Amino acid sequence: MVSSLDVKQESLTWTCEVSMMESDKPVEFPSETRFDQQEEIKFSRLLTVICLVVCAAGMGLLLWTVAFTDGLRLSFTASRDLERISSRMLGFESRLPELSSFEQVMFRLGEQDGETQEQIRQWYEDAVDDQSGPLDGLYLGILYGEAGLTDQLSRLVVDWEKEKIPRPLFRQLLEAGYIHGETSPPDWDLLQARLAEEVPTNWFYFQLAQRLADQSGDRVLQARLQAQSYQLTDRPLWKWRVLMVCETVLTGIGLVLLLRFGLARLTGRVSPRKPGFDENRVPWTFGEGTAVLARGGALTIVLMGMVAFMPDGPNILEDYGIAFLYLPSVILTSVLLCRPRKRSFLLLVGCSNAWQRLTSNLSLVVMVVTLGFIGDWLIMIGGEAFQSSVHWTEWFVPQVVWGSQMELVKTAVEFVVLAPLFEELIFRGILFTTLRKKISFPIAMVASGLVFALAHGYGVIAFLTVLWSGFLWAWAYERTGSVIPGMLAHAINNGVVVYSLVAFFR
Repeated sequence: MVSSLDVKQESLTWTCEVSMMESDKPVEFPSETRFDQQEEIKFSRLLTVICLVVCAAGMGLLLWTVAFTDGLRLSFTASRDLERISSRMLGFESRLPELSSFEQVMFRLGEQDGETQEQIRQWYEDAVDDQSGPLDGLYLGILYGEAGLTDQLSRLVVDWEKEKIPRPLFRQLLEAGYIHGETSPPDWDLLQARLAEEVPTNWFYFQLAQRLADQSGDRVLQARLQAQSYQLTDRPLWKWRVLMVCETVLTGIGLVLLLRFGLARLTGRVSPRKPGFDENRVPWTFGEGTAVLARGGALTIVLMGMVAFMPDGPNILEDYGIAFLYLPSVILTSVLLCRPRKRSFLLLVGCSNAWQRLTSNLSLVVMVVTLGFIGDWLIMIGGEAFQSSVHWTEWFVPQVVWGSQMELVKTAVEFVVLAPLFEELIFRGILFTTLRKKISFPIAMVASGLVFALAHGYGVIAFLTVLWSGFLWAWAYERTGSVIPGMLAHAINNGVVVYSLVAFFR
């Protein structure tokens, strides 16, 4: 692993990468000499405790909100989001038989074959109630019918009869398609026409329309509907193939580098403990760092809470929330801890000579990204074994799917550029660094990773994937003494997520 480099090397050839892994001499930049110990800055302990309480309350509120995600009521926007997710995922899975064996294996690494429909049915069961829109109930009925759950479908139709707003057309469609198909309705063509008028052109429409065509014996219409349904998934299918090729190539290169690194470790060419990060170069103490982090976190929570209750608060947070979320901790650290000692915060976390650091640690970045992919796949597979998965609200970003081109660009910049930049500065540059002033690397890595994962407010499976990423990026910082490799790996990770959303759902 890169714990040092020869500053005269500028080539990115394989020979350079191997020599970097074999070197043990740490890089010393002139601007990053160790500081002379100065008198500790005094912070009010009472204010620090109050700020920690505010941070704990904010974290508790976030976790409480996550605990009730599964009970989400479908608003108009949530209903639209879930319909798009379900239609695209189910439509894509319907093309699985025509994929090559390799493509099917790659598909199963991200999705458990045959379980997508069951997962989506659970999402609709959790969200659909008597206040939901008629289409949401119809979609749940189609999912019941496609799974052969006739009893659940019959109960759903009976419940509709008790509601104030009757749904005679949808009831008739479901009964004709899945329950009483042997009893011919008065006019199959009329049912097909009404279905086309009332239901958008999506996976649910095509499944029910094909059921009606099958019951009426119209094979020509069935074939035409099948061809039309395939048109909806042609573009996402090819975009997925591009993503699959990129991930496969990157993972293959990463595995080769990991093998080289492992062999170098076994032969003693790479020291297991020769980190590039030096806690003695950090000018603040554990107590100072804790005090500033508590104040930064509390200020973030207070500012966002105040803005949220303003007349146009939600829109302000949507447009500028990233500033409220990240800037307080970075600014306070720079002003309260670095400026009094005449040090630059960015230089302290290894942001000097950024291009040189990036190119010389490129092999490390590829290895970290590869380990991230492998870890995510294993966590997803393990979650499926315990009947647990990532809830759709945790990864679906409406602005990416429904927004204008400008909104898409803005959101992509936030996810791929700003979030990696500021999150690495805060969680590795400040939090991890502060912990390393007091405790060993493994404990600091775990503690900072836990805070990083909790701050995202995800469910169990997504929490574990973020936690794993936090471990990897902390390790990269420890090995290189710079947050830049972690920033690039973080950006690649978020970029894959944004591309996936655009490719499948936009």
